[in-house]
Amino acid sequence: MKQLVFFSLLVPILVWGQAKVKLDESFDPTTLHDWPNSKVRIEQIKSLKDYYAERDDDIDTVEIVEYSDFVFRVQLGSTSDYDVAIAIEERAAQTFDEELLLQFDSPYYKIRVGKMNNREDAQNLQQFAIQNGYRRAWVIRTENSPATEN
Repeated sequence: MKQLVFFSLLVPILVWGQAKVKLDESFDPTTLHDWPNSKVRIEQIKSLKDYYAERDDDIDTVEIVEYSDFVFRVQLGSTSDYDVAIAIEERAAQTFDEELLLQFDSPYYKIRVGKMNNREDAQNLQQFAIQNGYRRAWVIRTENSPATEN
């Protein structure tokens, strides 16, 4: 009985809710008047293409550098205190010639050095770090992307 009452109330609501929605089709993209600017831009691109076609013997060459998804770094320390992290980074800058990286992964600041393509080179750098007072230095494999290096 409850179901019958429920459906008898629900059906009229659904039927009344089926009113057709009229879409506003009055917008005309040609009223934006942006075609002349686009046409000018297309002409500029074509003229650049012609310019470089004429200079085919003077084209610059690009050096291809192999890119790997992962690199090996040596983590010198990890701390939640920013001032301590800066002190470690400044000390490491005097000790190492390799690239230094201060990375924040909440709640820790991680100080890393190097950007090696293989683990053996990173382990040699780790031994150098240990000899220079970074007793807890360890090798870590990280992504090789600028997005993670901010």
